[in-house]
Amino acid sequence: MWYLCYFLHRLLDYRLPEVESLAKLFGCFDGEDGAHHLQWKQPPHHHLDSPFYFVSLPSEEIARSIAHRSLLVKGMFEIWGEGTSYEELQTAIQSYPEERKLPFLGEESTFKIVVDTFGKVLNSQEQSERIESFKFIPFKGRVQLKNPQHKFWAIETDGVALNNGLPPLASKIIFFGRELGGANRSLVTKYELSRRKYLGPTAMDAEVAHLMVNQALVQPGKLVYDPFVGTGSILVAAAHHGALTMGADIDIRVVRDGRGPDCNVWSNFKQYNLCAPVGLIRADNNSPPWRSGLNEEAVSLEVESC
Repeated sequence: MWYLCYFLHRLLDYRLPEVESLAKLFGCFDGEDGAHHLQWKQPPHHHLDSPFYFVSLPSEEIARSIAHRSLLVKGMFEIWGEGTSYEELQTAIQSYPEERKLPFLGEESTFKIVVDTFGKVLNSQEQSERIESFKFIPFKGRVQLKNPQHKFWAIETDGVALNNGLPPLASKIIFFGRELGGANRSLVTKYELSRRKYLGPTAMDAEVAHLMVNQALVQPGKLVYDPFVGTGSILVAAAHHGALTMGADIDIRVVRDGRGPDCNVWSNFKQYNLCAPVGLIRADNNSPPWRSGLNEEAVSLEVESC
């Protein structure tokens, strides 16, 4: 099924690769004879840097898992209709299969409609008018603005405005859909460098570190080794997702001393209550520290759980 992937308008080169990696992590390519690329398509006349992409995924469960783990997916949606005007949008929504809409319109459900725009800003009155235009949808449940069971989005682009630096569209487009999930940006705030106890001059940005971890398919039970560990930004991100971690650095002062017993790489893991690395070693990546000839041996690493 096709889902609308509405990206944050940032780190553009990371957006599709992150979703591709997470799709693999959540089993999207299992049993597909080595096919490791998703099908993507864009709305007509959209620039490649547009935040709107449709992606084909095998199930809503996988779509939701990708959206919740991602950092750059603003929202993943089951689209009920799209159009270049609200009249056209209404016709499209009314034509959407009833059996797909009814489970979310029942009396026992709670819901909320979010109005979002790209390339323009609506005042509160304009937003209210947009919400009023969806009265034709037979919602029987009650509106709940905080933590509703179902959240619906009306997403509007402007075909005339500068469109956040992208070329203007031939006409505006409006999407209406049910939200499946979206990025938890509080993760970036929690791990931002300004909050980090121990930092070096080349500490990696927390958002980029978490994106790298997503593209590395990190999950509980995996061992992540960083040969240039520095102050541990990548390992902290990996540990957040349950991986065992290990690192090396050529500078012994970084991995052993830091700025004292309470301000070192280990302190960063303690700060976030994360499992400490299996080990940190001094090593030059030009001379790998592991033994040769291990590729044909069965190697196991037993570590006590944190």
